[in-house]
This record gives sequence, structure tokens and C-alpha cells, in this order.
Amino acid sequence: MEIYNKYFKKYYSELILISILFLFFFQLISGFIESIYALNLIEVELNENIASALFLLSPIILTMPIFKKEFPDRGFVIIGEIMVICRILDPLFNTQIKMVLTGIGVFCFMLFFPAYLQSKSKGNEEKNSLLLGVELSIGLGMSILFRTLGSTLDLTYHFWFLWISWILAAVAGIMLINFVNPDRIIKIFGEQINSPNSSDIQEKKGSKWKILGLSFGITSILVLIYFAFSSPVVISRWTEGNYTAISIVTITAITALVFLIAFKPDIINKITFRGILLWNGLFVLMLVLTIGIHQIPFLFISSYPVYAPTTTFLHHIPLYIMLILSPIILIDFTLLTRELFRSNPSVRKIGGSFFISSIYLLLMIFSAVFTIVWDYVPYVGPFFRDMIWFVFLVVGLVMILPILLVRKDSMLFSKQSRNKFKAKLKVSGLILIMCIGTILGVALLEVIEKEDDIDNPIRILSYNIQQGFDENGDKNFEGQYEIIKKANASIIGLQESDTCKISSGNADIVSYTNNRLRYYSYFGPKTVTGTFGIALLSRYPIKNAKTFYMESEGEQTATIEAEITIGAITYNVFVTHLGNFIDPTIPPFDRSQIIQQEQLLERIGAKTNVILMGDFNFQPYTEQYNITIVHPLDDCWQIANSTLIGDVPNDWVTRLPAERIDHVFISPDLTTLSSYIEVTYFGGTAADHPAVLTSISI
Repeated sequence: MEIYNKYFKKYYSELILISILFLFFFQLISGFIESIYALNLIEVELNENIASALFLLSPIILTMPIFKKEFPDRGFVIIGEIMVICRILDPLFNTQIKMVLTGIGVFCFMLFFPAYLQSKSKGNEEKNSLLLGVELSIGLGMSILFRTLGSTLDLTYHFWFLWISWILAAVAGIMLINFVNPDRIIKIFGEQINSPNSSDIQEKKGSKWKILGLSFGITSILVLIYFAFSSPVVISRWTEGNYTAISIVTITAITALVFLIAFKPDIINKITFRGILLWNGLFVLMLVLTIGIHQIPFLFISSYPVYAPTTTFLHHIPLYIMLILSPIILIDFTLLTRELFRSNPSVRKIGGSFFISSIYLLLMIFSAVFTIVWDYVPYVGPFFRDMIWFVFLVVGLVMILPILLVRKDSMLFSKQSRNKFKAKLKVSGLILIMCIGTILGVALLEVIEKEDDIDNPIRILSYNIQQGFDENGDKNFEGQYEIIKKANASIIGLQESDTCKISSGNADIVSYTNNRLRYYSYFGPKTVTGTFGIALLSRYPIKNAKTFYMESEGEQTATIEAEITIGAITYNVFVTHLGNFIDPTIPPFDRSQIIQQEQLLERIGAKTNVILMGDFNFQPYTEQYNITIVHPLDDCWQIANSTLIGDVPNDWVTRLPAERIDHVFISPDLTTLSSYIEVTYFGGTAADHPAVLTSISI
């Protein structure tokens, strides 16, 4: 007892503990889905690894007869500590082990969370719901802060900053021992104490249908945060919006809400029931519009190539309205959890409800991923083409509808709530630090260093980065950045760079790389179009950048077109990724890739000073290659004064150069201007393709 009073009780803070667990959950589920996707990406098929997603269904355990009365205190400690340990170990292993660790961590949270909600129904539902809303806000704020400081990749996963996660894990691990009620620690060490007097608690049992509806609403809120708001770059890449502005508006809105809850929770009383519904409806409408107006209805386009519409400030009106309205997510969470507490569910009833809602969570994750890989999913896949807006519409509606289950008196918070909320100074300090840190971080990292010198030779790098994964399927942003840095290129074209989606952990490798190079960049196709990601980075300003799409029977293909001026010459730069490799000797003889290349060459037309690079998925002397040479464009490898095959992925060692599919082409006028051309294939196993570096002396 003396040890407990000296070391644990004094430093216990449920606010900090649950905030950290929310953060760990968003980190673990992000890594879990990313790992499953990466292991399927290597095989380019849906394999047995996808079955591990069943870890999400752990709440079914709570329906077992042994939990008829309550979830044991020791159980909270055990599953909480396992979750924390999984989070510590997560960054230290390869993708296969990472999938297991993060899966177990997610399993533990999905079991812990409903049991925790049930335990809180025994106390002051008004105070507990406000506290939960703040805890979720702080967990979300930490996620945004760490991703901002890590250039969209969570800073606590960087080798040099793992100590941050270790400190958070140590704090959570200690506090977990007595989080339910500080006095319950005694039970764990073998002594008995009196539980709170159950006769003082007014039983208000809610129906199983009501509890199920509330659990669906709460789950939808976690889905929205995980899918987009925990990493604002996701929203930026939907819309071609300014990442700095989006991050600042998002974190400021969260901060404002937390201050409101901490210092004046009774102001929520001024929002009527209809006002809450209207706020929700407008938010979901703006969310769907934010996505929908940036999608392209490929199914209804008959003439290709087609240019993506120019993004104007009008396109961003729904975006910023949506961001300003986004705190409704956290208000809904507070209201839904309070109503859940008032319903006083049993462990088995809440376990069953969250088990069903976890199936819904799993379906929403699959749906979001299917909008990316629809071409590889039999039967149902084509339905999800161009349907990412529909996925968010469903999530939004499932968040709104349970609000109808909330009684009007559950929306009333007493003036005394601010006095009950003893941690308001701690809360305001924490969220303010996160807000300032995010704003400073995003402002400083997004600075571009202007280049005054003129490169000669001009170094051109084309690199397929396999969505940030290396040849073995391990996440490798840093390794790929080192390859790009080593090239010291003037102009860089990246393929398969659409990483800011749940399938790749919601991190943006273009921002990650560019924040270090300090280059200009153009992301290319917006992620809502479901295309191969292509991006253009340049030491010099990128002008008139645009994206056009080619006809595609399977995965949608696109090309970046832009102008870059170096010295006295303006280069017309094209970056592309054509459809999957076609072997011209094996039937059926699919001509879709040939059509894509023809449409690309049509857009190049008679332009001069052309640089065309990318993953073309065709080998030398195929029909696609021949029409490119005849256009006329020159294959830099063929006309180079010097060529070299350096370190390349293992399966390319014997295939290069005869079977190369990554090319750099230039127009004949540049060939005439050049005095020396050098081409190198290199890059080791940092990706599943070699990087192609072409140096042209003008």
C-alpha cells in the first residue's frame, strides 16, 4: 500500500492515459492495414494475409458468459499493457512481424475500448463524456503534431525519435495499472476493498438496439479520424489543397473545441437538437462535396486523353467549410458516449454491439481499399471504381443517424461541469503546445530553397517507388529518399507515389522527400481519382503543371505535363506510368497499353525540348517502344555516350538492359544540343524497380 501511494497514485492521470491509448490505436491500425496491403502488393493479389484483418473483431470476446457481470480489473491491465508493448515493438520489425504485432495491438484496443466505456457508465456520465471527448481530441492532436513534424510520416517511428514513443509507452504502462479507479490497484496486488456503492447508481438500462446504434456512431467517428483527420495530408491530396493551410485550420478547430469543453462546456446547451443535426448534415455534405468535385467520372468518358479540370478557389470552398465544421465529430463523440453511459449497458451487451460495429469498421476499411485496387478484386471490385465519395457518405450517415437516439437532456451540460473538469489547465496547456508545434512545424518544413545556379549537366531521375515499400514489402521512405538524394537530380519523376491513403499508412512520400530536398513539387493525379501516383519534383520552378488521363481498361493511368526553365531553355517535361506490363508474344493481345502510349504521344505532339520519363511497362523494340522512337523521341540509353548498370533489384540483374521498362526519352533537338549523355540504372532493393538517372550536358 505504501509503494502504491508513493509511486502510482500521485502521478495517475486518466486524461493522459486514454489520450495516449487513442494515439496508439490510430498508429497501430494504420500500421496494421498498411502491412496487410504491403504483403498483398508484393504478390499483386489478395492472399491469405488479408485474413489477419479479423483481429478487428475482438469485441466478440466480451459476449462470453464469464463476463456476465463486469470486465475484470486485471483484464484491463493485461490487454492494455499488451497493446502498449506491441506499439513499442512495432517499428523494430519487418512487415510480416509488424502485421502480427499491430494486429494484436488493435485486437487489444478493440477489446479494451468497449469494456472501458462500460466501466465508465458506473460514474458521472456528464463528466466522463466530456473527459472522453477531450481525450480523443488530444489523441488526435498528438497524431497531427507527430505527422507534421515527421513530414507526414509519424515522427515517433523515425529511428532517432523512437524515444518519444518509449516515453509515452512508459507513462501509459505505469498508469494502466490503476486506470479504472486508483483504489482498484489494491485488488491486483491481492487485497480486497469495497467497490463503489451500487445502490447509489441509478440503473437506466438501454435496449440492445439503442446500444448497437450508439456503438455504430462511435465507431464511425473513429473511422473518420483514422481515414483522414489524423493525417491532414490525406485531405490535401484529395483536393490539391494547401497542406499548410489545411493542417493549421484542422488543429486550430480542435484546439478551440477543447478550450470550449474545458472552460465553458455549458455553451453546448445553446446548440439545439436541430442545430446539432444541421451541423452534422452540413459537415457530411461538405465532406462528400470536397471529395466528389475532385473525382473524374471515368466510366462516362468516351474520348481520351482527358485533362483534369483546373483546381480553383471555388473548388476549395467546400473543403474549408468542412474543416471549420469538423469539430462536430468530437461533439458527437461526447454526446454519443454520454448517452451510452446513461444507457448503462452490461459488458456482454456492449461487447455484442461493438462486435457488430467492428464488422462495419472492417467493411469500411475494405471499401476504402477497394476504391484503389478495384481492378484486382473479383466481382465486387468494379462497383468501387470512382466511389471513394460514397464510402465517406456512408461513414458520415452512420455517424449522424445515432444522434437521433440521444435524448435532449443528454445535450445539456451544467455550469458546474467546468468545475468538475479539474484538468482544464493541464488540458489547455497540452492542446496549445500541440497547436503551436503543428503550426510552426508545417510552416518551417514546407519552405522551398530557391536555386540560383544553373545545372549543367542536367540530371534527370525517374523512379518507381512502389508506394514507399522496398522489394520485400517493408516501408522504406528513408531508404528511397537516400536514393533520390544520392542522384542529386535537377528534375525528378516519381511513379507509384500515391502513398497518402490508408493502404500506405496515410503518409505522403512526396512531402517527406520534398521537405528534405526543399524542391518545388507537383503531386499529379489527386488520390480520389484512384490512379497510379505520379509526381514531379524540381530544383527549379514548375510552371503550367497539369494532369491528363489516358484510356484504361484496368487501373486508370495518367501523365503529368509541365514546363521547367533552366537557364535559357524551357523544358517540356512529361512523367507517366502506363498500365501493367504486356508481353506481346503471349495472347490475348491486349492493345490498351499501346493506345495509352499513342494518346501520350499525341499530347506531346511537335513540342520541343521534351523530356519524357516513367515506368512505361514496355520493353525495347515492342510496338509501344517503336512508335515512341518513330514519333520521334530518342531513348537516352540507346544514344548515351556512357551507360552503367549499378546496384539494382535482384530480379533485374540479368534482365537489364534488354528487358528494361523504366525509360527516359528526349526530343531530337535536345539530343543535338547535348554534348554528352550518361545513363545509370541503380537503387538496390530500396524499391522493386531500379532508379534511372540520366545526365545531359547542354
